[in-house]
Amino acid sequence: MLTIFWYVILVFGITSSMVWVIENNGTIVINWLGYEIQSDILTASLIFIFFFTFIAFLSYTLTRILAIKFPQLLKLLFKKSYTNKLEKIITNHHRGFDTLTKILLALEVDDYESAKSIHKNFKHQIKYKSINDFFFAKFALENSNYDSSQKFFAEFKNNPHGKILLLKSQLKIAIKNHQDSRAIEIGQEILTLKKNSISTARELIKLYKKNSHWQLAKNLIKDFGAENFSNELQNRDSTILNTSLAQESFKNKKYFQAIKYSKIALSLDDQFMPANEILIKSWLKLGLNFKAVSIIKNLWKEAPSKILVEIFNMIYKKNPPKTRLKAVKKLTKLNSNIYYSNYAIGLVAFRSGLYKVAKDHFSIALDHEKSQNLYRLIANCEKFLGNKEEFYKNITIAKMLPKTSNYTCTNCQKTYSRWQPSCDNCASFDSLQ
Repeated sequence: MLTIFWYVILVFGITSSMVWVIENNGTIVINWLGYEIQSDILTASLIFIFFFTFIAFLSYTLTRILAIKFPQLLKLLFKKSYTNKLEKIITNHHRGFDTLTKILLALEVDDYESAKSIHKNFKHQIKYKSINDFFFAKFALENSNYDSSQKFFAEFKNNPHGKILLLKSQLKIAIKNHQDSRAIEIGQEILTLKKNSISTARELIKLYKKNSHWQLAKNLIKDFGAENFSNELQNRDSTILNTSLAQESFKNKKYFQAIKYSKIALSLDDQFMPANEILIKSWLKLGLNFKAVSIIKNLWKEAPSKILVEIFNMIYKKNPPKTRLKAVKKLTKLNSNIYYSNYAIGLVAFRSGLYKVAKDHFSIALDHEKSQNLYRLIANCEKFLGNKEEFYKNITIAKMLPKTSNYTCTNCQKTYSRWQPSCDNCASFDSLQ
């Protein structure tokens, strides 16, 4: 209110003065060296005001130039206190730039602790908000204080580079909060803005692995090169990745593609059963049974498996029982493992309706390894043979034993009939054995 009062008085005073001069305008006559200059008071006053303003502007401009380029000359022309103040400002800024250089050098070698220490002096020397906020954001990002870094980087969101830094903070927050879908979306946006951001690509690989986005992972590896993901992708991870792609191709009835990915996985681990299983089944779907039988025989020599027995039985299911039994006995001779040999013969005999033969071989296998699956098979043999008492006896024992299946999660013990890259129950990666 007081400001308005003084403003009104000032305007009234200037207006009154101008009105008085206009009403009482006089004449000025100047005689100099024989020349006569004549003008009225109002015109002379306006010329004087213009001349005074021009002199003031020229003095200010020259002072700024002299202060920067010729500080010593300035001392001779102006008061000492004024020049000392200007010198202090310039010297302080020079120190600030020296300090800024030290901060940037420390950041270049990732010495964030030294950079933070040096910045304490810098923020007193150069009180420029944008550059100080940038350093605050940078230090917060390094200290995993992503909420603070997001807050500071938000000031630079209209700058293309500032937007990338903001997105990187948001990516870290999403990962920290286990918002995988949001994190993947942000990571992909960063790569559209900065295609060579390897740090973001590495974060995305981890997210793709966790969420079984194998095709996206494959494309990312192709774009950046497998050598850039040595910490994120070991040989085992590449085996899992290619096996998952093979499984996906098999489900989509792209059998040649499934064979291709299976072979890539097996080139890294030739005994990886899920990849072998998909490879064998793909050859069967293409009608090349001899290829499937050849692979089964080679694998059986090294490591017999119930999965191989199931597939082998499926290949010969249209043959007569004696032919099926003969074929599986020929297979078991390739390996001396008594348990798997008797299990294989027993299963083929059971599926062929030869329950007495199946029971005898299952009993021999049971002497070497007791499992719920074996007791159930023996119980069913007894059922078909009409031995109800033996059936109930074996089925009771089976119920007391832990459930068995083709694959078991080593983390939570959940069983699966088919392999998958991660457990549905506990979300652990590569835990199915």
